[in-house]
Amino acid sequence: VNAGPVHSYVLMSDNTTKYLSELQPGDQVEVYNAINGNSRSVAVGRLKQEIRPCVLVELEAVSGDDIKAKHHSGQVFLQQAETVRLAQEKGSFIRVTDLESISIVGGTKFNNIGGKALEEGRQSILLRITTAGTHVGKTYTGNVEER
Repeated sequence: VNAGPVHSYVLMSDNTTKYLSELQPGDQVEVYNAINGNSRSVAVGRLKQEIRPCVLVELEAVSGDDIKAKHHSGQVFLQQAETVRLAQEKGSFIRVTDLESISIVGGTKFNNIGGKALEEGRQSILLRITTAGTHVGKTYTGNVEER
């Protein structure tokens, strides 16, 4: 599995988290099947760390109904490779290398390929949104703002 920088989190099968750099062969990580909506535990087979190009992917999500909607935002660095994919609904996926790069100039968003102004449509992916924070891999309740 190509993942990303060593400081990225991974969900373990016991619902704790680890940094990618903390994983060991035999650790049980949780994987999600976007086709059937089930998750399961799988063992890490081998690990290697190497320098690879990464891209910053910024995420926005809204959860809840229109009246009590909560807006969430975040970002993640992912390895820039066609084998790194983000899950979408009904089992489809989008490769990191197929994401569009954009710039914002004077409040207008532009596609960095050809300089065309973008519509408000976004590429939809599946996210796991939690309301709890983590510290040293353990969940706790409290106010957490990651930047």
